[in-house]
Parts: sequence; structure tokens; C-alpha cells
Amino acid sequence: MIENIWTLSFFILFMVWFLVRAYYGKKAKSNQVKEKVRPGFETLLVGLNFIGMMILPLVALFTPYLDSFSMHVPDEVRLLFLIIGFFNVWLFAKIHADLGSNWSPILEIKDNHTLVTKGIYQKIRHPMYAHLWLWVIGQGFILDNWVVLVFGVAAWGLLYYLRVPKEEEMLTNRFGDAYKDYMRKTGRVIPKIW
Repeated sequence: MIENIWTLSFFILFMVWFLVRAYYGKKAKSNQVKEKVRPGFETLLVGLNFIGMMILPLVALFTPYLDSFSMHVPDEVRLLFLIIGFFNVWLFAKIHADLGSNWSPILEIKDNHTLVTKGIYQKIRHPMYAHLWLWVIGQGFILDNWVVLVFGVAAWGLLYYLRVPKEEEMLTNRFGDAYKDYMRKTGRVIPKIW
């Protein structure tokens, strides 16, 4: 019975997360792409993350195939990650709203691309990536499944460590000294306090 509560709670969290991404993803398509950076490789990395953030959690929710991979997470820990998860989905919506039509699932510069430095971007350059770190860790603990946790963290970690240097290079080329100055004032995924 208690497991059904965790399943339902995660499903609600997942659906809100999915609807936020779908809504803002549709809005971002209105801004035409000017330049793509390594689109084939980026698509492969995004595909691995689709498995880790969408497919495996849904398999864990709706089938018995991953049931034997329980980590035996205490309910208090699962509750903590569920609370963090709902805050994290609010953060996800805020990030998308602040980023506007600049968002893209792969590395690309849009025709009307702007350097966003307001809102959540005032102290942190890549809040979306901070959100995704919390998301892949949280879903593994809420679902109490080490396959979901390990695959999600590994797929996201690979994309993160291969993408961020290239993305910052791309943004430096686009915005020059303005982006370099922004980098000095902000943290990458943890806000710069001083």
C-alpha cells in the first residue's frame, strides 16, 4: 500500500515536470535556429538522457521488470527527495520562463538569441543543469531503484561534462566579453554568493 503512494506521488511529479517541458519546448520552437554545434553527437547524448529521465522511470513505475533493483531507501529519505522534487519542478518552470525562446535540447544558437542574466540566471549560468542533477538523483531515490539512479546519473553526467565546455565556448563566441564578464560573476551550477 505505501509503495502505491510513492508510485502515485512520483507519477504526479513526473507529469508536472513533463508538462512544463512540453509547454516551454513548444514556445522555444518559435525562435529559428541560426547555428547548430555537433547536432548528431548532441542528439545521441540527449537520447541517452531520454532513456534515463523518461523511459527507465516509467518502466519502474508501470512494470515489474526493475522491481528487483530496490535500494531499500527509508521512507523519510524518499519523502525528502519528493519534497525537493516538487521544489525542483517549480525551479524548472522558473528556469524555462527566464530563459524564454533561447532554450533548446541540443547546442544551438538561435536567430534572436539573447544573453539571459536576469532572474535565476543572475547568480548561476546553468540553472537548468543544476535542476537536472537534482532530478536524476531524486527520481532514483523516490522510485527506490538503483538502475534508475545509476543510469540517470551516468547519462546526465556524460552529457553535462561533454556539453558545458562546448556550450560556454559557443556562448563566448556569440556574446564575447559580455559572456566572459558574466562567467566571472556567476557560478556554473551552484550560485556564486560573493
